[in-house]
Amino acid sequence: MNKRLNARNFPETYFVGQHLSVSDLKEVPNMEHRYLHKKSIPAYPESVEFHIQKVSHATGESGLRGILEDSGFRQPPDMVASDQSHFLWWDLSITSDDISTAEKHFLTSLFPHRSVAQIHNQLPVLKHFTTSKAFQQESSYGNFSFTFSLKELLWHYGDQFCDGHSPALSVYETVLYRREILYTIVVHPRDIQLYDHCPPLPKDRKGVCGYRDGAIWWHCQAPSETYRHKLELNRLDCNVSVNPYREEFYVWDHVSLAFHMEPGWVLRLDQHKLLRSLSVCKVAQPCLLRPPETPLSLHEAKTILRDLKASMG
Repeated sequence: MNKRLNARNFPETYFVGQHLSVSDLKEVPNMEHRYLHKKSIPAYPESVEFHIQKVSHATGESGLRGILEDSGFRQPPDMVASDQSHFLWWDLSITSDDISTAEKHFLTSLFPHRSVAQIHNQLPVLKHFTTSKAFQQESSYGNFSFTFSLKELLWHYGDQFCDGHSPALSVYETVLYRREILYTIVVHPRDIQLYDHCPPLPKDRKGVCGYRDGAIWWHCQAPSETYRHKLELNRLDCNVSVNPYREEFYVWDHVSLAFHMEPGWVLRLDQHKLLRSLSVCKVAQPCLLRPPETPLSLHEAKTILRDLKASMG
């Protein structure tokens, strides 16, 4: 267990080369954490397996213009100048279809022998719990979001920086904040020795997350920042119900991918692909835009995007 201040001066407790589950974190000696050890959290879906094929990178207006000007992604100049880790960050882009598929598998794992009538009578469950920032379209990092197939992104990275070979995906860190657990995956050329201490990302669905067949699988353990519902199982009728519960704050978990980038590297993509992958979103709190950037309204962001697309044909 180590502690540090990150680039935005937020305190972090971190574990190198490990993805520690919520239950693992609770067992860490001398781990003082107000939310992690709460006893009053209602029953909820504690380990739902998601399969995510797309990732997104959000940025502000100046970042957007820089990406389009470069026809690709690079380390922000201020990060290179301050000798920070050379990473290009991507978050999992989770769709409503991903949630529906995860719910089907979750319910089947609970009741493998449900009848057709029981399946038909089951009301939606996960939508009441998948309310953390991991499942929202908003971003703390800006109004403009690029979304790509992870498989395609890995191919471009391997083609440009790995001599055409596939990059390595390794377990980088577990980072614990006040109410957030972040599992980071580092993507890197196989000949870079900086990550020799990081084990390969698992493929066999054991652990917190891994990569297989073009998708990240992730066992989400804490899908809500704030719990307002309680999960109740009726094993006799093979049914799950969701009932109101008093408001309880808890930790939430998510997964991010850190692509290793040397100074001067640009992960280049076709400009038309960049424009097709681009959308606008609201800026979530806390706003983590780097000054002098400020959040825009959706109308302002859409106007900027429309004008940029018009100017680029």
